[in-house]
Amino acid sequence: MQRLDFGVYMQLAEKIPIFTCNMCGSCCKMSPISVLPHEVIVLKELADSLGIDVSLTHGYVVYEAISGVNLAFSYVMHPVNGQCPFLDGNKCLIHFVYKPYICKSFPYIPRHVKYSIDNINKYIMASADYGLSLACQVVRRDREVLSKFSHMPGIIVHYLKAEHLTAMEAENARSLLLLALSKLWRRGLVEIKASSPGVPVVNLYEFLRRFYPDLPSVLGVDKVASRIRSWAKGY
Repeated sequence: MQRLDFGVYMQLAEKIPIFTCNMCGSCCKMSPISVLPHEVIVLKELADSLGIDVSLTHGYVVYEAISGVNLAFSYVMHPVNGQCPFLDGNKCLIHFVYKPYICKSFPYIPRHVKYSIDNINKYIMASADYGLSLACQVVRRDREVLSKFSHMPGIIVHYLKAEHLTAMEAENARSLLLLALSKLWRRGLVEIKASSPGVPVVNLYEFLRRFYPDLPSVLGVDKVASRIRSWAKGY
């Protein structure tokens, strides 16, 4: 790939738009919403505060042989009547309290997340393939100019500054959870195997909290919980 001089890049950058959400609400009506394990806790608390029913099902799981449970690495929040349960008209009811990573990073979303388990070194990791969603009205509007400068390195990062940063935060959080589990595995406190049918499924974040009491602070869940409580009082 051709690399451009920084000065040339800065000149061209002036011609490339920065993504700005138009708050149309279309993305809230497209598909189930993928969330990380600790986000499940946050969303359930928000739903309880609003008196909203949310349906969350686990995605990828592994079997933890010592506890005899499957551990859920990811979850999906399902639409209600064709839209996110937190959507009211075109308004997100929790926009200023907590938005899941995938909502904040849209239209820069993971097309696929692959989990890899190294049974020899007892290490678990994930790799995510992110891409620009053409389902977004704003992206479709800007598609022509983005294509024109697609040869420029870092064009997506320039166009989706905030969204790209959120995507990196999401993957850092995912990696932190997997790293914590890997450390327990190497210490002999857990034994990870392929998922086992017919056994209970436990949220990975909740499972890890038994071993890492400071995990809510590390992931910022405690701050979010405090913000939710303050918000709920005035709702």
